Amino acid sequence: MDKNLFVLLLGNEAGEPVDLYQTLLEKEALTAGKDAGFDVQIAFARAFNQFAVLRRHLAEATSPVDAVITEPWNASTMKLMLNELKGRTGLVLLNAWDPAVETSRAEWGAGLPLGCVSTPHEEVGKLQGAQVSVLVPSGGAVLVVTGPGRSSAAQERLQGLRSTIRADITVHDTEASQWAEAAGIAAFNDWYRVFKSRHEDIHAIAGQSDDVAVGARAAACAVPNAKHAAMFSKAKLLGVGGCPGFGKDLVDDGALNATITLPASTGMAIGLLERFWRDGTPLPPQSFTTVAPYPETSTRGA
Repeated sequence: MDKNLFVLLLGNEAGEPVDLYQTLLEKEALTAGKDAGFDVQIAFARAFNQFAVLRRHLAEATSPVDAVITEPWNASTMKLMLNELKGRTGLVLLNAWDPAVETSRAEWGAGLPLGCVSTPHEEVGKLQGAQVSVLVPSGGAVLVVTGPGRSSAAQERLQGLRSTIRADITVHDTEASQWAEAAGIAAFNDWYRVFKSRHEDIHAIAGQSDDVAVGARAAACAVPNAKHAAMFSKAKLLGVGGCPGFGKDLVDDGALNATITLPASTGMAIGLLERFWRDGTPLPPQSFTTVAPYPETSTRGA
């Protein structure tokens, strides 16, 4: 099937994936695109530059772009993309949702697909809350290092965790500016400036991505207060992502106590587009991937 796709993912200053999950999205897009016979072009852009990169690609493309698959940084960027692409090309939004999508579907244009493929972020949070409850059986406190506060994914994951965590576990949270290890370090250090004067134990550190969790642990163990450093080194460490070669390996090696596996949403997105163009099956407004705790036993008894 002769179709041209542009996949725009989250990147850093060098135009590289901002974390390993973005790398997984890239690999899955290339594999699924090849299987479907699509020409897939992939780019990575920083938050403030996403929309500009999208517009530049559309302007410079030598062939018409049949659909864009992208993970917008925030709701504002998503709305800009909806307005820019309406009536021009297909669009699948990854890990993002806003009521504006429903409005746009009614006006999108005949023969053009529009839909969202997401990780069920609230379910991710609920699973992580259950994991913390198992790993901190006698009550205590957990530090949750979230993703960017303007991200609906970060908000929904924290909401889900709070809904399932046991009442005898206090939740502290701090925001990472990105889903990356360096952002986890910075987020922990920001939180610790206030916490260091308190007399409270932290029994678990839960990152909303494996990268963020690793960064937070590194910063925690490097604090100058030896008593605090020892406490943080003993705290249970949880992440989200479970990417082969990283998150799962960290659990298997004992560096992480638990994670949650997130399948790449680009494969489902390309599958939905293939069905749309092959037999006219409309894209659902929202489709969700399946997530799972790792190890599988990490939520038992919660």
